[in-house]
Amino acid sequence: MAPPKGQCAKCGKEFSMNQLMRCSHCKRVLYCSNACQFSHWRSHKKTCAPPADASAPVAGPSSQMGQEAGAVVGITIACEADRRRGSAIFTPTIIHPSHPIWSQGQSSPLFRQVGLPIIVYRDHPGNPLTMIGNAGLDNQIATYLMVEPSTGFAGYGWVRGGVVGTVIVVRQDKKPLTCEAIETLWMYADFILDLYGEGYGTPARQLTPQSFRRFCKEYKEGRLLNGYEAFEDMPLPL
Repeated sequence: MAPPKGQCAKCGKEFSMNQLMRCSHCKRVLYCSNACQFSHWRSHKKTCAPPADASAPVAGPSSQMGQEAGAVVGITIACEADRRRGSAIFTPTIIHPSHPIWSQGQSSPLFRQVGLPIIVYRDHPGNPLTMIGNAGLDNQIATYLMVEPSTGFAGYGWVRGGVVGTVIVVRQDKKPLTCEAIETLWMYADFILDLYGEGYGTPARQLTPQSFRRFCKEYKEGRLLNGYEAFEDMPLPL
């Protein structure tokens, strides 16, 4: 007998019931991920009510979300070692106002220049300037996000010894960051680095907000043409 299925209240996709999680407050609405639950909360909270036999109130939308005033959605980018242990490359992450990313994170010079400032926080306790390289701590995606637009290379302190590790990324304007958006930023950085590699020098004409927005539009269109339906909800401009 096939296992029972349910539908995510946000994205509408069907999953086995053991793959879905319930709103911890009303116990009725199902979600396939924390990201879907967080984005659906604004509409769901109007009808969210605990079951009649609930013995105690539960803060929410979900204890898993850890939502509080001022919390924003960022993206965790797993390093090589974490990916080998089964972590997804990109994971939506709730970032609270007290998180050290706001005081210790580094602003990406590339995306600051093209009009979408992001903050990248190295979720690793060691100092990369004093540690021996560890291939498992390599994180090429994060390194691409941190390249200097004037050189095409990430700063010395960022890549020293290959010690990057898992990182967390947030938008400086504190708007939600999605997996699709961070993928688009990564591919833009990759596109810029290809121009350096082809001997064009500093690709100044591509390092403008207008060119970045055009790239995002074309990338989204390409992903949708290839069947990646999640990009349908990615707003433009980012």
